[in-house]
Amino acid sequence: MIQKKSIKRKISLKSAVWLLMAVLPMFLTACGDRRSEIDEDHPDAIRRQITEYRQEINELTVKVNELERSLIARGEQMARNVQTPVSVDTIRPGLFQNSFRASGTVEAVNAAVISPETSGHIRQINVSKGDPVSRGQIVARLSTDVLEGNVEEVKTSLRLAETVYERQKRLWAQEIGSEIQYLEARNNVESLRSRLATLQSQLEMSVLRSPIRGYVDETFIKEGELAMPGTPVMQIINLDELYINSDVSEAKLPYVTRGKMVTLRFPAFPEESMETPIHRVGHVINPENRSFRMQLRIGNPDERFKPNMMANVSISTYAVEEAVVIPSMLIGFDTQGHYVYTARERNGIMVAHKTYIERGPDAEGQTKVKSGLVPGDILILRGHHRVSNGDPVRIIENGESEVITAQR
Repeated sequence: MIQKKSIKRKISLKSAVWLLMAVLPMFLTACGDRRSEIDEDHPDAIRRQITEYRQEINELTVKVNELERSLIARGEQMARNVQTPVSVDTIRPGLFQNSFRASGTVEAVNAAVISPETSGHIRQINVSKGDPVSRGQIVARLSTDVLEGNVEEVKTSLRLAETVYERQKRLWAQEIGSEIQYLEARNNVESLRSRLATLQSQLEMSVLRSPIRGYVDETFIKEGELAMPGTPVMQIINLDELYINSDVSEAKLPYVTRGKMVTLRFPAFPEESMETPIHRVGHVINPENRSFRMQLRIGNPDERFKPNMMANVSISTYAVEEAVVIPSMLIGFDTQGHYVYTARERNGIMVAHKTYIERGPDAEGQTKVKSGLVPGDILILRGHHRVSNGDPVRIIENGESEVITAQR
């Protein structure tokens, strides 16, 4: 008698499953018919109807899942077409790092603003914006007409003074004339030579040269305009080496030391990431924002990175070797705590198993698991949100297409 009741219960469960599976397509068809009745000129009404349909589908899916689990608990094997496709990964111990991020800006290590050392009008600018320049190259000249006239005048006077001095020197050697005449002639020559050297130095200052190799980034003055000492004429930058300057909160000071390796990324180049040591740590806290300056120094051989670009620096505060680390997005939460889904074999098929874990710290989308998972466990990745505890699953390879369907 008991056996007959068990058989009847099993038959009724199977009948309920097949009844729901038969009703679901009819329900979806009815949904389609009802959708055609909706006024498409009212998007809000359409959205509300879609929400209602999804809720009804979810309710039916939950009921189907419950009936399927009941069948599995009684030793029934579900057909392959009711297995949820999922991708998995085997838990392996690895490095977990907790870190914080700081924003920074790029600055050229070698940059120069060229200004004249003497006053004068700009007679000639030899380069344009973006032009490459070499060290010592002439980039501009000041007008030197007055200086050149003074030089020629002094040269003429110097030639006369040297002639007079040579004659006085010969006469003095013959003890002809007075010593004072000889000394005055020599002093006149030395004075004119010194004045000529000064004028030639002023002529040299009228020539503006690049102190570094690089590119003309900006010109601030035009030909014919008056330039004064200290007035910027142009800016030259060299992109071979760059500084990354970042202001870090004083609360992070214990984690920032000179020489510590950090991770550097650039929003403009998301695929670019490099490990580099901290070049310099500031010794003064800014009282306005309670931060200190941290500086990195990197090479830029291909000149991809430019001054004033934004940069992000990740600095490690906590690191553990041989830790169990999983993507944070896989972790769910219910009244019993945090959980993930793992794949386990039961009665010859793979099923999803709700595994409760003790969650540790998070870092950049990864979570360290304190307990609940061990190396070798099979963690469900794609499809984890479509399975429940005990659901049959079909493990797909990375290259295999995954068809997401509401039918079981």
